[in-house]
Amino acid sequence: MKNSFYHSRLILVVLIIFNFNCASDKLTKKINETISLDDIETVPEWLNLNVDEVFLTDSLNIWVPTGNFQTSSLIRVPRFPRKFSEEELIENEALKDFEIVNLVKESVLELTAVKNEQVSAQIALGSKKDISKLKVSINGLKASNGEVINKENFQIRYVKYVPIQRARSEYDWSPKLEEIIGEGVSGNMTPDIVGDPLLELKFVDIPAYRAQPVWITFRVPENVNPGTYKGSITISSKQHADVVHKIKLHIQKEKLPDPKDYKFHLDLWLNPSAIAEYYNLEHWSEPHWSMISKYLKDYASRGGKNLATTITHEPWLKPWISNSTRSQIAFGYRSMVQWTLNEKGDWEFDYSVFDRYVDMATQLGIDEAINTFSMAPFKETKQRLHYFDKKDNAFKNLELDIHDVLYKDIWTKFLISFKKYLLSKNLTERTFLGFDEKTEEDMQVLLAIIKTAAPEFLDKIIIAGHPEGDEYAKNLSISYMFFPEQPLERKAVVPVLPTIEGRKSDNKRTTFYLCAEPAHPNALTYSPAIESQLIPWLALKYNTDGYLRWSYNNWTKDPFKNPVFRHNQGDDYYVYPGKDGPISSIRWELLKEGIEDYELFNIIKKAGNIPDKELLKAIELATRNQDGRFKKANDLAKSRNILSINRKGNQTLLSLKNKN
Repeated sequence: MKNSFYHSRLILVVLIIFNFNCASDKLTKKINETISLDDIETVPEWLNLNVDEVFLTDSLNIWVPTGNFQTSSLIRVPRFPRKFSEEELIENEALKDFEIVNLVKESVLELTAVKNEQVSAQIALGSKKDISKLKVSINGLKASNGEVINKENFQIRYVKYVPIQRARSEYDWSPKLEEIIGEGVSGNMTPDIVGDPLLELKFVDIPAYRAQPVWITFRVPENVNPGTYKGSITISSKQHADVVHKIKLHIQKEKLPDPKDYKFHLDLWLNPSAIAEYYNLEHWSEPHWSMISKYLKDYASRGGKNLATTITHEPWLKPWISNSTRSQIAFGYRSMVQWTLNEKGDWEFDYSVFDRYVDMATQLGIDEAINTFSMAPFKETKQRLHYFDKKDNAFKNLELDIHDVLYKDIWTKFLISFKKYLLSKNLTERTFLGFDEKTEEDMQVLLAIIKTAAPEFLDKIIIAGHPEGDEYAKNLSISYMFFPEQPLERKAVVPVLPTIEGRKSDNKRTTFYLCAEPAHPNALTYSPAIESQLIPWLALKYNTDGYLRWSYNNWTKDPFKNPVFRHNQGDDYYVYPGKDGPISSIRWELLKEGIEDYELFNIIKKAGNIPDKELLKAIELATRNQDGRFKKANDLAKSRNILSINRKGNQTLLSLKNKN
């Protein structure tokens, strides 16, 4: 009886385990089936014909974008690649970067980097038949002396394609998408698609007649010895035998600082409210704070310096339907300061959320300027103060113009309270009053109020806008539209380059910013990829301290399927929302690698081992032709190669045998 009972229990356990494993397999299968890498339901046959002409083998096609592993990350691989005519290639040599040349068995994939640097590369794959369970893996890389860079330092992600959509701003003021998109965009026009998010997956399925890029990031340890490290990359799938290619990573003796010590001044405006709304979390709840920390950490990983904070609700209102106004983004902004009107009619201010946000960012290394938005609304809209009325036990809105007497009275009280709070927290030196694209006339009104209520802030003003803000901004970010050869250069009241040089001598910070304009260079979802890495080189060219963008994470409700709310796609977010935190993008990775170029440039310049004329040549190569549709990837490779000349004048092993 005991044996019978034992066997019955054993059989039951086996059945439970079997059923659990089956359920687990089904769940895994379901998860992978639901992750579509392009969300296109039907493909016209003519698109397949385009791809058929460039997939030269009926088996697995494997190639390196641009033909050079070192520059392979600098283009977006079109989902539906095509053949180019001789006339097209003569008219635009940059199209050669998009030609497909399959790797041969003997191919060696080579990269050059310095210590503590991140460097990305791509391989691309496709077939005339469906490919399932495709997986790319890399083993550890080993030097001749036995030293190993473990595979934990490598990250493999798969590029997802998102639809391209037109934006309201294109009808209003920003460039049309046709002025921006290049060969990296492809599709059937309903809509076109472009690769941007980078997904971490165990494997992917690739439908027939589609290209799938694989994004590989190498993070070089800071304490590794210089030399050549060898390993291999393996490509496996259900339908094909494993393909193995050799990898060589050449590491130089220079070492980059950690991101928190970057000299490049990165100023992106992160919005905690978008995090709460997208993830359906209660504002300022513990789950919300936990998710905020993940995004702040990601921002810090790029060397983020400035922290954007909100001292009022909706600092960026814009005209909307039926003569109304609303936030210029899908989810809006909540204030980090609670405004309250008490029973006596006096204003009270609660800084507890502001305090925790600043403290969290500081702990993560975002410890320079705290920019507060905003004492004044965006452009010409009126300010809508959101507050709690204790007498009526209700939240209310008060709409004010900056010329109103009540506006001056209320903001005088706030500034007096705010400076007292900052002093108690030892934050006075770090905190700036932030203004975005305000007119000269409005700024004079605002400065008069500040001078009366809290003159300490007169030396703590940050302006994003026109170069004439130089007069009163300690920290000035100038629209790139006013820079040389840009559309508004001749309309600048104050010329940009002399302004930058004058501010340098006065020890004032100057950056430039991009938004939905100009068309080029930019970092929109469908901007040519190379332009994202170009941005920090522009800071070197024009001697600015860094770069600002108004938004880091202002998503739509579904940025993967409906990626546009109001502005050109991607203008308002660098990263995508994932289940457990940020999903990176091609733009976000290349911006970091451009910042690393900036850091290396300054290290080399300080060492004095390369003549200034050669350093200027590196800048010129990197920044010539800022329209990425016509820019060859080798321009940036050549710039880096100049920085790679060692003390004896010999060049490194960086290969420039690109077919371009």
